[in-house]
Amino acid sequence: MHRDGDAAGGRSIYDCRGMRRPRRFASFWAVAACLVAAPVGVALALALGPNPVRLAATALLHAREADYAGAAACGTCHLDHLKSWRRTHHSTMTQLPSASTVLGNFDEKPVAAFGASATPFERNGRFYMSLPAIGVEAAREAEVALCVGSRRYQQYFEAVGDGHGVTYRRLPLLWHVAERRWLHLNGVFLEPDNDDWNAHRAAWNDNCIFCHNTGVVPGLLAPASNRESRGRGRFDSHVSDLGIACEACHGAGLEHARRNASLLERYRAALGRAVPDDIVDPKDLDQARSSALCAQCHSQRLPDPPEKIWQYLDVGPSFRPGDVLSGHVVPLNRETPSPDPSRPNAFRERFWNDGTPRLTAYEYQGLVQSPCFRGGKIHCGTCHTMHSGDVEGQLEPEMRGDRACTQCHAEVARDVSAHTHHMVESSGSRCLECHMPRMVYGVLDIHRSHRIESPDVRRDVEASRPNACTACHYDRTALWAAERMRELWGARYEAPRQRLDGAPLDVPEALASLHAGDPVRRAVYVTALGLRDAAVANPLRGFAMAHALVGLGDPYGAVRLLARRSSLELDQTLGLGLGEALTAFDVQAAPERRVEQMRVLFELFERNAGPRLDAPVRGVLVDGDYRLDRARVSALLRLQVHQAISIGE
Repeated sequence: MHRDGDAAGGRSIYDCRGMRRPRRFASFWAVAACLVAAPVGVALALALGPNPVRLAATALLHAREADYAGAAACGTCHLDHLKSWRRTHHSTMTQLPSASTVLGNFDEKPVAAFGASATPFERNGRFYMSLPAIGVEAAREAEVALCVGSRRYQQYFEAVGDGHGVTYRRLPLLWHVAERRWLHLNGVFLEPDNDDWNAHRAAWNDNCIFCHNTGVVPGLLAPASNRESRGRGRFDSHVSDLGIACEACHGAGLEHARRNASLLERYRAALGRAVPDDIVDPKDLDQARSSALCAQCHSQRLPDPPEKIWQYLDVGPSFRPGDVLSGHVVPLNRETPSPDPSRPNAFRERFWNDGTPRLTAYEYQGLVQSPCFRGGKIHCGTCHTMHSGDVEGQLEPEMRGDRACTQCHAEVARDVSAHTHHMVESSGSRCLECHMPRMVYGVLDIHRSHRIESPDVRRDVEASRPNACTACHYDRTALWAAERMRELWGARYEAPRQRLDGAPLDVPEALASLHAGDPVRRAVYVTALGLRDAAVANPLRGFAMAHALVGLGDPYGAVRLLARRSSLELDQTLGLGLGEALTAFDVQAAPERRVEQMRVLFELFERNAGPRLDAPVRGVLVDGDYRLDRARVSALLRLQVHQAISIGE
């Protein structure tokens, strides 16, 4: 604004007598004008422009007969929140296929795995997979109708129906974003190799729909009491939004959107006098209700009571933001009975022996076991934020470090080394490394535990779960770690008496677990070998490469992939020249091909390690020339438990 008048109309800020008005009055009228203009603009947009609610409702799979408005309607007034949501992976959890949403390389190149091959290709802007003959099914082309996932990997679904309902059925190949390659589902989940290409065929309508979308109505086309109908795969499914959108956390907003289309209501809202409605602000909720917003998806769960599953498959979950979980769902735990008689331990396998979750999608179960949660101090929003921060985990940068803990434990921050007995700059002084260690498997990666606790070597080893100390000091035994804990933190830390898998306690804990442990422990420890912030000095990490290469022969494809990833990290750190051969190693190739590639890799390693690396420390199952103690390693490998882990992905 100019001193003598504005450029638009020459309206002076001086009154008719030439006396200048005080600036506070000018500011007042400017603010008042904004309060008038904003509601008028919104009202005109709603009255004269395209109706975002109506437009969104015309999209495939969308329906608005319930009380949901859809994210587009929220953006009419809350554009900043809509934009911050759209940058998250929540917004792209489920998408219709297009050139901008499909991440996979549909380049007409065959993808071979587990005895057959498929070819992803594009035709006239649409995406297909040419599938091999499987069992009694002839070779065919399947068109991609839905994309699920966008951060770590993306899965694809075809539409199958006969005019009386559509089932979205998972296709056997997925695209791994970081690896930039196709992987078969049989090598992604924690299961031994399986040549059945349809082993992981699943329906989106009764599985993925619940946590990857908003305003869910699965629409099972059968009476809710007909328990045989679920396997028939006939659904009339629809959602308010594809993806995890505004109303998943703030509640159904149709009435809110309608009310605030009124100019009068917009004025009342601007003056702070809005009529109360059911829209939920997570910041206003208590600990239980706030955490329940996340727990509705980040806790594997069963309907409460279980018989409500048929209602859920018909009209969707009953939970709404602002509710507590009780009466809607019951989070699974290690003692939850399995509904599958053929897999009586299906749920037990998803937890460590002491009840700590070991798979993703159980973050809530870990959180509620934490003393910090039980003391009423924290909830999910204590660290995570939905509209700012790094979208890789919805965290502000400082919450990836000590601030996550010191925001409450200020006394620790005043003298970190006195608390940790490690150098301040080392990973041993990082709160999360000790109290939220990486010991949870999911989506081909290892994640932090959400059970916030202190390490205890005896507890961890005797419960057959990873230990934070030996995952970092992976050249040390559990007995050494227990002795150090007694020296530093007191006599209550006792030495373990045995490992349940029968491996000896005088072998470094990480190596014993890598070779003799169950699939999740093997995945956790082979990943730990590749972490650059481990306590083992770089020149002494050669033995870790030898053991990571053993992991390339694991019977589980997912463990092989993590072993390859760690081997590449170690090769970059040590400069051993194995990078090209490791990059060429195909974790899903035929067994005879993998064996030949492993032979070449071990020859390269043994030829290059001796001249380039310092002598290995004692007790790490390699000799002075970095040749494996094959007899002892083989003895550990024979202790492996080869059960599949039912993840539920």
